[in-house]
Amino acid sequence: MKTQPSQKRSQKRVSEILKVTEKLIMEMPLEDITPTEIAKRAGMTRTSLYHFFPSKYEIFDALASQYYQELHDRVFTYFDPSERKDYRSAWAGISGIYAEFFNKKPAAATLLLGRKDAKQFSFTDTKSNSLVAYDLRQLMRNYTDLAEHAGSDVPSVDIFQIIVEVMTATFSFGMRREGRISKKISEEAKNASLAYIDARMRD
Repeated sequence: MKTQPSQKRSQKRVSEILKVTEKLIMEMPLEDITPTEIAKRAGMTRTSLYHFFPSKYEIFDALASQYYQELHDRVFTYFDPSERKDYRSAWAGISGIYAEFFNKKPAAATLLLGRKDAKQFSFTDTKSNSLVAYDLRQLMRNYTDLAEHAGSDVPSVDIFQIIVEVMTATFSFGMRREGRISKKISEEAKNASLAYIDARMRD
């Protein structure tokens, strides 16, 4: 069993690796980042880096998880579960939080959405979107007008996963075309998501 000091040192090393990788994402395309360069920037050997992450993709995955957790915290901190706003304004708020997050964290936008003129599209995956969809569905269950509009409960997790993918695909288009998520793109993402919700609830 590891001692507490050893665990803390490991956590500090992992944190440093993630910070270094985040900086590299801002400097070069994802496909050009190498474990050797990450190790060099982090002040460790390639062997030491391998002890924590077997490949750069495991590092990207850890960063992606960190970004998704930050998004989760922002969304759930922003919305008071006791409030009963209509679901449309609630979803507009969620879309706005996503847009603001990616505009303020370009490394997260590059990793999860893609970057203008980049060969690599994005590192997001179905599993991550599924987890986000589950969280958002739990949040949206607070808005009774959505359940009433649906005729029973709010739409399923599968539907919310598609909604999240529609929203992030729209954001990705904006990032790759303009290098940022403009107000117009954010509005389009919100409207496309709501349109899908409405269409599925009419089925």
